[in-house]
Amino acid sequence: MMVSIIIINYNTYHLTTKCIESIYSKTKNCKYEIILVDNASSECDPHLFLKKFPEINLIISSTNTGFAGGNNLGIAVAMGDYILLLNSDTELVNDAISIALQKIQDDSNIGVLTAQLIYPDGRSQAVAGRFPSLKKELFEFLRIYKFESKQKKVERMHGDLWDYSKPVETDWVWGTFFMFNKKILKDFPNNKLHEDFFMYFEDVLWCYHIQRHTSLSINYIPEPIIIHHLSGSSMNVDSIDIYRTKVVPHEYAFLKMTKGIVYTYLYYLIKMFHQITLRKKDNINTAVFYWNFIKKTLNR
Repeated sequence: MMVSIIIINYNTYHLTTKCIESIYSKTKNCKYEIILVDNASSECDPHLFLKKFPEINLIISSTNTGFAGGNNLGIAVAMGDYILLLNSDTELVNDAISIALQKIQDDSNIGVLTAQLIYPDGRSQAVAGRFPSLKKELFEFLRIYKFESKQKKVERMHGDLWDYSKPVETDWVWGTFFMFNKKILKDFPNNKLHEDFFMYFEDVLWCYHIQRHTSLSINYIPEPIIIHHLSGSSMNVDSIDIYRTKVVPHEYAFLKMTKGIVYTYLYYLIKMFHQITLRKKDNINTAVFYWNFIKKTLNR
């Protein structure tokens, strides 16, 4: 069995180089190919990658097609039985790809598998999450969580509450390390990953689609370990700005698509009121943002 490792490069030559070097250095127990998609970078001539790594399959896109679009360009030429979407700002710590491949081969119920992502200082990143839901927001707004055990809340939320030394079946995982059997693409429109979102929240939509159209699960395991230079591929961008301009609009579109418009507006109204009840300046500013966002979408 071979893994097609798809990496998107957008003005991250040095990070991408380290990523590819780590694959060659750490991957010992599986066959693989590396497909590098350059998403219309302006930093340098993408052919420099071929000079350094002549074995890779380089795809040069004349336009920036985003994370989903770039990965679909790679998937279109992939020869492997399994696909691994791997961020350019990652470095393998161990034989992570072989470990993940063995796990997904051993368990036919797994649709998507991800690995333990760590910061350079060794702390684990919160890669497993639950789908956004009105129920979850009501638990926070009405303080219902105060009446449940800590373990119950952890199981309900996942995210940064989960102990990432333990495996878990979850709702969705980051697209940073995203392994799946190529066969599941037959359950996607046009045999491709959704390209509804240019960047951010596409991994949530993919996982949602897999769970709704197959009987397969979304899984995290801690044994494969990867250093993730978080946001290394989108440097100099404020995280709050990303959340407000990219994540929230895509979350809104996701909820509208999967739950309907009434549910979606109730979701954001509850989020807004919850922030107001917290009463700190930052929370009030966040509430104002949600209110303005609601008005903006209503006026479209």
